[in-house]
Amino acid sequence: MKVFLNAIIVHTLLNTYVFVRGWQLLPKKNIVRTPYVLAFSIELSIYLVGFFAAESLPLNILHPIMILGTSWMVLIMYLAGLLMLFDLVKIVSRYVKAIRSKINLGSVTLRRAYFIFSLVVVIGLMLHGNYRFWNPVVTEVDISIDKKASKNQLKVVVVSDIHVGYLINKDVLKMYVDRIMAQNADLILIVGDIIDYDLRPLIEERHEEEFRRLKAPYGVYAVTGNHEYRLNSEEKIKWLSEKADLTVLRDQAICVDSLLCIVGREDYKAPDRRFLYELMADVNKDLPVIVINHEPHDLDEEVENGVDLAVYGHTHNGQLFPNNLLIKFLYELGFGYKKKEDTNIYVTSGLGLSGPQYRIGTISEIVVFNLKFKN
Repeated sequence: MKVFLNAIIVHTLLNTYVFVRGWQLLPKKNIVRTPYVLAFSIELSIYLVGFFAAESLPLNILHPIMILGTSWMVLIMYLAGLLMLFDLVKIVSRYVKAIRSKINLGSVTLRRAYFIFSLVVVIGLMLHGNYRFWNPVVTEVDISIDKKASKNQLKVVVVSDIHVGYLINKDVLKMYVDRIMAQNADLILIVGDIIDYDLRPLIEERHEEEFRRLKAPYGVYAVTGNHEYRLNSEEKIKWLSEKADLTVLRDQAICVDSLLCIVGREDYKAPDRRFLYELMADVNKDLPVIVINHEPHDLDEEVENGVDLAVYGHTHNGQLFPNNLLIKFLYELGFGYKKKEDTNIYVTSGLGLSGPQYRIGTISEIVVFNLKFKN
C-alpha cells in the first residue's frame, strides 16, 4: 500500500507541475483552456479509479484503464523532466549574462515552442519504447564449460520478469510463449517475477493454458522473485506449480540425465532462505552447474561455490531511461554478461514489465545460451 500511495503522490505532483506550466502558455480562450482542464481531470479520475476500484472492475475495463494511467505517467514524467530542464536554464541565466544576452527565456513564443517540442519528443520516445516492448530481442550467448556432460552442447532459453497480471494479460503472454517456443530450446529456465501482483487476472483469463505450452526436452524450471512474495505468496506459487505446470525450484537442486545440475534459489523475500553452500552440498560438481537466482545481490556466492553459469533477472536494466544508468551504480552487474573466475554470470533485462508497457533505453529480451561442454 505504501508503494501505491507514493505513486499517487508523485503522479499528482508531476501532473500539477506540467498542468501549471502548460496553463501559463495557453491563450486566454475557453475553447482552448476547457479541453485542457478536462484532459487532466479525466486522466486523474481514471488513474484513481484504476488504483482504488481494481478489484471490483471487470478485466476488460480495468486493463485499458491501467494502460492509459501508466502511459500518462510516463508522458508526464518525461515532460516534467524536460520542462524542469528549461526552468533550470532560466534560473542559471539570471547569473550568467552570456545566456541572457543571446536568448530571451521569458518569451512566451519560445516557451510555447519548447513545450510543443518537448511533447513531440516524449511521444516519439514512447512510441519507440512501446515497439521495443512488443518486439523482444533474442540475445544469444555462447559459453564453453570445461566439464564433461552426456551431450556435447545444450541450448538453454532463459527469461525473467514476465509479470503477468492486469497489464501483462493473456494476449501478451501468448506472444511471449510463441517467441520462447520458436527458439527450440533443450531447456527453459524462468528466473522469477512470473506473477506481477494478484492471481485474479491469471485465474479469470486462464493464463495456465499458455504456460502449459512451454515445453522442452529437458524440462521447464522456475524460481520465485520478489513479486511472488507480494500478496498471498503460497497461493501464487502453488498456482504456478499445479495450474501452470511449472517445476518451481524453491531452494532445491536437481540433476538432469547426467547432463547438468540446476540449482533454483528462493527470492530474498522468502522466509528461511537457505545459503547456496547448503544447496550445493549434495550437488555433483563434476557435472555443469547452473544456478537460477532472481536478484543479483551477491555474485561472489556463486563464484565461491563453483557454479558454472549463474543467471539473474529483477533489474529490468532500469526499464526506462535514465534508470538504466542508475542500475550500474546499484549492482555489480545490472545487465548483461560477466565472467568472474570460472563462473559465467548473466543478468537479463527481463521479458515483461512491471507497470507501463514501454522500454526506453532498454530492451525486453529472451536469452539463448549455447552451452558447449568439454567432450
